[in-house]
Amino acid sequence: MKTTARRDINNTHVFDKVYRNDPYASYAQLRRDHPVTWDEGVGAWLVSKAADVEAVLKDGKTYSSNRMPVAYERFPEPKYEELFATIGHLMTQHDEPDHRRLRKLTHYAFQRAAVESYAPQIRALAQKLLAPAAARGSMEFMAEFAVPLPILVISKIVGIPAEDGDRVKRYCDRFVSVALSFYAKITREDLDDGAEAIAAFRAYLADRVAVVRETDPNCLLAALADAEEDGERLTFDELVANVILLLTAGNETTTVLLGNGLHRLIHDPAAMRALRGDPGLIANAVEEMLRHEPPAQYIGRVATREVELGGQIIAPGDVVLVLIGSAGRDEDTYDFADTFNVFRAENHHLSFGSGAHMCAGIQLARVEAKIAFETILKSFSDIRPGLTEPVYGPNMVMRGFQSFPILVTGRPGGL
Repeated sequence: MKTTARRDINNTHVFDKVYRNDPYASYAQLRRDHPVTWDEGVGAWLVSKAADVEAVLKDGKTYSSNRMPVAYERFPEPKYEELFATIGHLMTQHDEPDHRRLRKLTHYAFQRAAVESYAPQIRALAQKLLAPAAARGSMEFMAEFAVPLPILVISKIVGIPAEDGDRVKRYCDRFVSVALSFYAKITREDLDDGAEAIAAFRAYLADRVAVVRETDPNCLLAALADAEEDGERLTFDELVANVILLLTAGNETTTVLLGNGLHRLIHDPAAMRALRGDPGLIANAVEEMLRHEPPAQYIGRVATREVELGGQIIAPGDVVLVLIGSAGRDEDTYDFADTFNVFRAENHHLSFGSGAHMCAGIQLARVEAKIAFETILKSFSDIRPGLTEPVYGPNMVMRGFQSFPILVTGRPGGL
């Protein structure tokens, strides 16, 4: 029995398709009129103010990351057991102390894989991907650059051969659409697709672990398979879950960041000129891209006890969706919040999360995006919208472009 009256807000429903192209007006209305409100259609509380979003993310005792009871309650069919078990082994689904154990082992593996040493390879790969467009004068930015660059980079780091990259990305995309949405609003068709993908990925990874132990012992996959801290090691189920998590976080988030970021620069000539004039601003611009158009629009938690938030009483077991996309535009937190400003000095955004579940791949994402935009601006003297409008993909959680055509002018003589 819920302990407070709920207010439906279907007339401003931020998960309807009509809002996919621009949810920010809806977020502004939520912040103004319903900063914490129950949405009957989604079956969750929506939290839209930055201070409330950060409070939820930092309070792991009150707002649990373990959303699996919701999944098993809504979808009890045995055919989803392996899928949900894999989701349940993600470190993002665990509270302390289990989360600390999984994160510690993963960080140990990241240190062994020496992620920062891949910067020259990232730059060379970016140049290679952009070269055909510079000669041709046009580009499908997502298909030719924003999608392949991150998956090739993270695959190299993890230990996935380049020829397997497309297949592994399909596994990741199908899995992540479930892993991000199973506790909110999802269909059984999506669950069926995710279950099939995770079964195939488990078989693939079992074979791949055996190979890398012999041929590539310094890659991240081998490091994870052999990681040990204080006598603790990952089980195979934990290995499967957290490798697909790292692959997904290492490719899809960066893909969306690159697409959203370039789209913003194309439509903000002053910002583009500023970065061309001072490439040292690019790192700061990446942070502003993350605040202004974050890849992940929301994150879910489950209340462990009755708690008051924003004047509402949240009951134990209620799903709470913190709207990262709304938090980044909060007028009470940021001056001129709707304005994209590459010079913004104070930019404490929440796009990598907050608290214990801060994204483990922050360093890689920042380095990769910085190098990508440096290389784009060096490769092209001019970048303009393409002949057709860009199209957003169907995933509202990771809100990014499915297609994004651009016209470019390559620099004489190339890089």
